[in-house]
Amino acid sequence: MSRQPSWLLWATLPAVLLVIAFGLWLHLERIGPTPIDQSWLEFVGLDKGSVPYWIAVVLAEVGGGTGVVICTALLTGIFALRRRWRSAIFLVTTMLAGIATSEILKAIVTRLRPGDQLYESLGFSYPSGHSMGAAALAMSLAIIASRRHQRRSAAQAAEAQSPRMGFHWSFILAGIWILGMMWSRTALQVHWLTDTIAGAFIGIAIAFLVDEFWTLTAQRTRSPRLALWLAG
Repeated sequence: MSRQPSWLLWATLPAVLLVIAFGLWLHLERIGPTPIDQSWLEFVGLDKGSVPYWIAVVLAEVGGGTGVVICTALLTGIFALRRRWRSAIFLVTTMLAGIATSEILKAIVTRLRPGDQLYESLGFSYPSGHSMGAAALAMSLAIIASRRHQRRSAAQAAEAQSPRMGFHWSFILAGIWILGMMWSRTALQVHWLTDTIAGAFIGIAIAFLVDEFWTLTAQRTRSPRLALWLAG
């Protein structure tokens, strides 16, 4: 089973540490919006009732807690019905790890949201849970699609001593969805730009780390049945 590129795995740890360090700085220094946050919010603001506003609201509803749970449950059910156990397990564990990480950081950093919200949102601001959920879900599906594609090219992969995952067009779609959710959260003025960047970093990093965890588990397990489940 192919693993993630080494450089990508090494990049995830600094990204997560940067998000944590920035959050701790916000908490300790009681920092509100940075100049970049304030400038972006003024630039991306929407007129309430406009078409872009309703697009942003739809994204907010789909990417909210209920929307993410429904999407994850449906996709997990589809994978389970098709006996793609690895995809189902990978998706659920990625979302659970992402939510836990996001909520813990929110409770620690306690950053306040922008004051003039165009869409009601509760709780603390850093990191953006919507951006994290969008990144974790979209990147997980992109990884699943990439693995599915590589499985069809097993002959080429067998030629490599240490096969690594390659690029797949689904990563472009994942990036578009993540950027769309980040735009929605800032355009509705419920998050600062740095909140959404942090959320996206967390979701992406956790998706790759959880995928690597299950890949190594499949390679090292002594249970043939578990290895078969994690390879499917």
